[in-house]
Amino acid sequence: APVDRARIVQIAERAADAGVYPIWVAGSQAELPAITRTFINASEDGLTAEVGLVRLGSDITSVRTEPISRAQALLFARRLAPVVDAGAMLSDASDLPRSISMLALIGSDMATNPSVAVDRWRQNDSIHDRSGGALVKRRAGRLRALVGQSGVDAMHLDLRTQGPHALVGGTTGSGKSEFLQAWVLGMAAEYSPDRVTFLFVDYKGGSAFADCVALPHCVGLVTDLSPHLVRRALTSLRAELHYREHLFNRKKAKDLLDLEKRGDPESPPALVLVIDEFAALAGEVPEFVDGVVDIAQRGRSLGIHLIMATQRPAGVIRDNLRANTNLRIALRMADEADSMDVVGDKVAGTFDPSIPGRAIAKTGPGRLTGFQSAYAGGWTSDEVPAPTVEVAELRFGAESLWEPPGGAQEEAPGAGEHGPTDQARLVANLIAASAVLKLPAPRRPWMPELATAFDLTRLRQRTDTEIVIGVSDVPDHQRQDEIFFRPDTDGNIAIYGAGGSGKTVTLRTIAAAAGITPRGGPVDVYGLDFGTGGLKMLEVMPHVGSIVSGDDPERVVRLLRRLRTIIEDRQVRYTAVNAGSIGEYRTLANAPDERRILLIVDNFPGFRTEFETGAARAPWYGVFQQLLGEGRGLGIHVAITADRPGSVPTSVSSTIQRRVIHRLADEGAYTLLDAPNDVLSAASPPGRAIVDGLETQVAIVGGNSNVAEQSKALSALAEAMSRTGRAPAEPVGALSLEVDPASLPSDVDGNPVLGISDDTLAPLGFEPSGAFVLAGPPASGRTNALAWLIRSVETAVPKVTKYYIGNARSTVGAGNGWEGAARTVEDAKDLAQEITAAVSDPSTKGKILIVIEQIGDFLSSSADGALVELIKAVKRTDHFLIAESETSAWGSSWPLLAEVKGARTGFLIQPDGIEGETILKTGLPRVSRNEFPPGRGYFIARGKATRVQLPLIGE
Repeated sequence: APVDRARIVQIAERAADAGVYPIWVAGSQAELPAITRTFINASEDGLTAEVGLVRLGSDITSVRTEPISRAQALLFARRLAPVVDAGAMLSDASDLPRSISMLALIGSDMATNPSVAVDRWRQNDSIHDRSGGALVKRRAGRLRALVGQSGVDAMHLDLRTQGPHALVGGTTGSGKSEFLQAWVLGMAAEYSPDRVTFLFVDYKGGSAFADCVALPHCVGLVTDLSPHLVRRALTSLRAELHYREHLFNRKKAKDLLDLEKRGDPESPPALVLVIDEFAALAGEVPEFVDGVVDIAQRGRSLGIHLIMATQRPAGVIRDNLRANTNLRIALRMADEADSMDVVGDKVAGTFDPSIPGRAIAKTGPGRLTGFQSAYAGGWTSDEVPAPTVEVAELRFGAESLWEPPGGAQEEAPGAGEHGPTDQARLVANLIAASAVLKLPAPRRPWMPELATAFDLTRLRQRTDTEIVIGVSDVPDHQRQDEIFFRPDTDGNIAIYGAGGSGKTVTLRTIAAAAGITPRGGPVDVYGLDFGTGGLKMLEVMPHVGSIVSGDDPERVVRLLRRLRTIIEDRQVRYTAVNAGSIGEYRTLANAPDERRILLIVDNFPGFRTEFETGAARAPWYGVFQQLLGEGRGLGIHVAITADRPGSVPTSVSSTIQRRVIHRLADEGAYTLLDAPNDVLSAASPPGRAIVDGLETQVAIVGGNSNVAEQSKALSALAEAMSRTGRAPAEPVGALSLEVDPASLPSDVDGNPVLGISDDTLAPLGFEPSGAFVLAGPPASGRTNALAWLIRSVETAVPKVTKYYIGNARSTVGAGNGWEGAARTVEDAKDLAQEITAAVSDPSTKGKILIVIEQIGDFLSSSADGALVELIKAVKRTDHFLIAESETSAWGSSWPLLAEVKGARTGFLIQPDGIEGETILKTGLPRVSRNEFPPGRGYFIARGKATRVQLPLIGE
């Protein structure tokens, strides 16, 4: 063939730069290329030669040469070439394929025919005999799996004989995740879930294991571990170790292999923990490494194996962990030092980046095997692919591939992203194989995360001694159990949590659960809602007496008064039969219907603010503390909510033995409550809490977090409870805004009726003697109150003699029936003197009623002195005087007003808190005028203030 001299010269010129030195042979010196720097010019006979050194510009002449014959050259070449068997297979890096399909190694039938997988599992004797017959001994089990192609044969790894644990190293893009998938699929193809199971841990989201998590062998996938989840994981794994230890002790087996050889169907499968990104996990959650070391040291005989994958093991894999990782696999490493760290050889640092999956395995001292990892993420057909041939041009540098005729390379048959991948097909077939055998789901050592909602009505709840709260995660025992509030043991319970964390829902749950006691005694629930009204929906339930709003202090006090009465009554009754709890009393007194009482308080800090101070309300806060301290033995219990531990004083927290801790605003607050601070976060679902140190999800009636749906579910539950004949709890009544005079009796114990008392919601009478103050602001119903007082005295006291002193515009004074009336100052003086004489006369028959309307109009008038004398005379007798005026007028210290106020008896309509002291020297609770409708006020007598609603008598 003709020689392209120019092309050859060009190659020679570039060769020197690449460290390649060509030798040019030509017929004469003139035919050598100009790039030649040294030449040998041989003589015609070949015995002498001349050497030219172009760079030095000198020649060496008379150089002696030693020519050889063609036969001698051939003999020399043959001696240099070794004699080999041309049919022998040699392990050489050049024999490794650039890629190998997983299905090409294990057979395409494994991805299409479930019976093939079943047959493979049976061949490996990995299916338990659950027929109940006599145990049949088996051969020792293995965990040998096909993972790729080596130089001379398929590549297998065995965790049992080469492990028990493995370390996999590989930099980004080396094919580390695909190798892990291939290894897992290789084991799953060889052994059923009865022999091996997998627990995947992927710190970077879970994508590393792709479809492998759907394998019937998979018992869990854990991603994005927080410190709390790490503790949960390690606790669960240690619990699995304990479970297997107890099992082997019970079976008197030394290890898992011993149990497998017996053919015992209770033999647990090997558990393989596959951990990707181990270095990242260990760096951010270092305590995880300590737990893994413990598992590695104890796991071999118990059948627990670790496969840890990391990019750089240096500084992460500790010596005590390395000692248990005999099996090492290195894919392409970032540098030769990392390769040495994994397999003790630099070769993994030299792998071609364009060949992902190229790896080397160290199965023992000095035993290194190179292989190409199988790839299951592609798309292959069942047809055998045609062999490929690559032709490249040698250019003394980067090779140049020759393209086939027609341009781009033809696509291999079956290639392309059409349908499910090989991995998905293989996983689906293994799932089908498991279904064919009807294999039970393997035991899960790793419980899934708690659900975000549980339906309260579907949880175990039977008696009033155990009131269900929700479901707790118990990794120590690998369970999720219902958790309860046990009133006889716990006494009281507190729910802590920031806004929106679910603490009010927890109160609703406890209150609703208290009504579901078919095998226990009844429970009555009462509530104080100082929050946003979230407890109001509970009132539809028959066992809920009342939910009292914090805006209604009258009913709050009424409820506390009722509970105090119950405590005092039960103290006597329980002591009489020597009962230490309500359960004992029900038995000893044969009173199964004795009702347990639960008081729920939403926003305890708000209740404390309103009732802890103040002369009128502070005693009722003391009653609340009495309930906390004495209620447990008497069947009375309290549940409160608070936003932080600091808002609950020691005097209260010391009486609370049970706590439910929702998400708190301050992480330091968890420490004050003896709870871990890394369990809950802003991402925690509503209702997630810590109870007894365990992560808990509070249950909801209906299992739906929507408030409207909860209300519907509560209504449905209330209807179901009512159909059982559950007697309703006694409600806490409210003082009516309007009272019909016709509904009142004519007298109360012979005394006139004032109105309806807030204390008892019953008619309240008053003694019609002495001086009586009637005060109130404009438009408060003062005139109506005066008219009612007059009518009430007339009704209760027959033949009463009435006198009126006031003004001509008054509708009260314009009526008939007055024995005498004075509507001017002059007339008032004369009438006052006349009445004074009648009052002072012992012979006067019957009771005299004197009404002074707008008494402030008579200050500093000619009638002032006469009225003072009249008031003094009335106060010395049983006659009755009512002095009425606007509240602002009673603040004066004039003798006329002071004489009336000195009796310290009267009715203050719509008062402010300070007016009780300034007018009648009697303290009132912290009140505001907007709490009082017209006609409502405080009746003050003998230093005691009682809230009363007067009737409306109309025009």
